Amino acid sequence: MASLVGRRLGALLADKGMSQKELAAKTGLTPAAISRYVSGAREPRPITIAAIARALNVAPEAITGNNNQKETDDAIRLIARNAHSLSEEQRAELIAALAKR
Repeated sequence: MASLVGRRLGALLADKGMSQKELAAKTGLTPAAISRYVSGAREPRPITIAAIARALNVAPEAITGNNNQKETDDAIRLIARNAHSLSEEQRAELIAALAKR
């Protein structure tokens, strides 16, 4: 499952009409590294995000998302990890909330 950064990076590449290989060449990263970032297998370090943002001519926030979205994603992950301690009703509410996203 792609991470927030991976989904945003994939969308930006599509919007810019740029391939992962082209982005790799512009940033000096390997195509395999770009692929791992897009797929969500790895999260790029801040310096790498800055290099990717420069190559795509966007602000780093366009890749990372706003802090509110990241905080929400982190909260959802925390709740989901502890779902075993929720009641059936609470689990149903969690699933419904996730489905709305």
